[in-house]
Amino acid sequence: MFTVALTGGIASGKSTVASYFAELGVAVIDADQIARKLIDNPEVLHQVVEYFGQAILMKDQQLDRTQLRIRIFSNTEDRNYLEQLLHPLIYKEIHSSIQIVRSAYCLIVIPLLFEERTATLLKKKSDFSEIIKLNRVLLVATSKVLQIKRAKERDHLKKTQIDAILSVQKPAAENLHRADDIIYNQTTLADLRQSVERFHHMYLSFSQSKNFILEQSAFLSYYLIPK
Repeated sequence: MFTVALTGGIASGKSTVASYFAELGVAVIDADQIARKLIDNPEVLHQVVEYFGQAILMKDQQLDRTQLRIRIFSNTEDRNYLEQLLHPLIYKEIHSSIQIVRSAYCLIVIPLLFEERTATLLKKKSDFSEIIKLNRVLLVATSKVLQIKRAKERDHLKKTQIDAILSVQKPAAENLHRADDIIYNQTTLADLRQSVERFHHMYLSFSQSKNFILEQSAFLSYYLIPK
């Protein structure tokens, strides 16, 4: 299975890009969506409440995601706890989901791929049983000014909250040299869709190549290994 990792910072346009690929018939595996489902699991939610306390629950005993987000982006220890709890489960689900993909290739949305907080991105294969093989890394990049503007409009976040999130994410400029492909999301949705279509055709071409070519090509293989 040919796999493309999609990454980028808050409000860079990852979700829109992923939706365009999905419209083209590409299977999309989204780490954030997996995380939302996992945290709704009673066993996982119980562990979260045990650590953070009842304050992160609403009156109906459902998780107050806004409150949780405030906690983890204002306290490094809290953020580390949640990542250590959820990320191994997320990686396991991604690994399983890849096995059942039926489209020509799949897109794996991993927002903090280059931060490598709970997993390492290598070019050398490992013996780890649930290693995630990636063939290509696509970065969605935009300016910090636009990130802040979009986050305010989309999520109704305060500037201080956005700054807290940005502080734990590498600026796009630092990641440009690590990505194979880059979409600059600075203009219109029409331009963004056109960029997606261009890369889609390229990935289709790669996915239809002979397997031995993909295995021997240094620029078409990465391995995401949980720490």
